[in-house]
Amino acid sequence: MKSPKTYKEAIEQSHREALYTVGAALLLFLFFWGVLFLTQDSAYSCWGLPLWFWLSCIGGYLLSVLVVWLLVKYFLRNFNLDHKEEKEP
Repeated sequence: MKSPKTYKEAIEQSHREALYTVGAALLLFLFFWGVLFLTQDSAYSCWGLPLWFWLSCIGGYLLSVLVVWLLVKYFLRNFNLDHKEEKEP
């Protein structure tokens, strides 16, 4: 992705980045509650903590770190919103 050159492009880029971030948050939300729902009856535990804790809390944390890293690396751009207004002819 290239950096925006005009103010309008910068605003459009910020809207795309906001959508990517909301999508990432929705993915993490679904992962967390999905793991809780799917493993609620599991009898497995490790160090006295149930499986849902390990998968949702520890796994969810690791997944969120990975998702944020991917967002920053591939989808978010550093750009300036101080573009001069374009004049329409």
